[in-house]
Amino acid sequence: MFRWEKIRKPVFCLAPMAEITTLPFRSICKSMGADIVFTPMISSDAVVFNPEKTLKIAEFLTKEQPVIVQIFGYDGEKIAQAANIVDKKLKPAGIDINMGCPAPNITGNECGSGLLRDLDKALDLVKIVRKMYKGQLSVKLRLGWREYNIKEFCQQLEKIGVDALIIHGRTAKQKYTGHANWQPIYDVAQSIQIPVIGNGDIMDWRMAYRLLAPSIFEGLHIVYRQNDKPLAIGDKQLAGVMIGRGALGNPFIFKEIKGKRTYTNKFKELPKIIHEQTLKYIEYTGNEKRAILEMRKHLGWYIKGFAGAQEIRKKAMLVNNYQDVKMILKELENNGKS
Repeated sequence: MFRWEKIRKPVFCLAPMAEITTLPFRSICKSMGADIVFTPMISSDAVVFNPEKTLKIAEFLTKEQPVIVQIFGYDGEKIAQAANIVDKKLKPAGIDINMGCPAPNITGNECGSGLLRDLDKALDLVKIVRKMYKGQLSVKLRLGWREYNIKEFCQQLEKIGVDALIIHGRTAKQKYTGHANWQPIYDVAQSIQIPVIGNGDIMDWRMAYRLLAPSIFEGLHIVYRQNDKPLAIGDKQLAGVMIGRGALGNPFIFKEIKGKRTYTNKFKELPKIIHEQTLKYIEYTGNEKRAILEMRKHLGWYIKGFAGAQEIRKKAMLVNNYQDVKMILKELENNGKS
């Protein structure tokens, strides 16, 4: 049985990303070495009122475990209800409460990182969920609404029984602008005992280790800088890191992290990966046209770095069926790395 306190550290997680980390892409990342994978966020209200349709988003294969299902909402009882429905029907390794999404349509409804506007209210919400849901419970959050002010809040989350925290190094108002600030993540990690996973701007395997802990990074002779200043990193190693945008078009990042080296065959293998993911989408959706429309954005990310990428990407954004994708793959195989 999965327990956050028993995870083998360091752990490397795939972040929850709306309309991206559904089963087809998630299973690819799992095969590449992701230790824990998160589903896209699902609405607590939608789970409670229309579970059959909503749970399709969080559907996973047993071999993907441990899988964490992320839920967003504004009402603690509804989130707890949804968590128990998910637990009964899907049996994931755990539930994650979304306090990190900065999208205006989410924060405007007092969900996601919008909950960080009022930390007392947010704490009460989590207390209700913790009381009603007995499984493994994590919270993914940001540094605060406008500024870093979550340290005491995180300490309170630990006291009420939250099992792990995933912290993105930006405030809600920053969205994805500027650079992620990891110093506050270390600040929180040093003040509590439950696992803390860091998230934000991990685009390659070296950065993953550099931000995980400087001691692990010794001997690799690379210093990452922000605004021409070395990153200030605390002394405590995090329990792990979470990769989001760094995996888009490059699920090999997990293989590179595990091997501590750049994977040189990725461009040779990418057409095979794209083909596999396309077939997974067709099976997952049960509708070829819908599957191909889902694959368009992934094709755009995968094609980066190939010779003639700009022209191939234009064609990729117009694919309508499986045969169209096969034609794109043929071009990629012929062109190779730029």
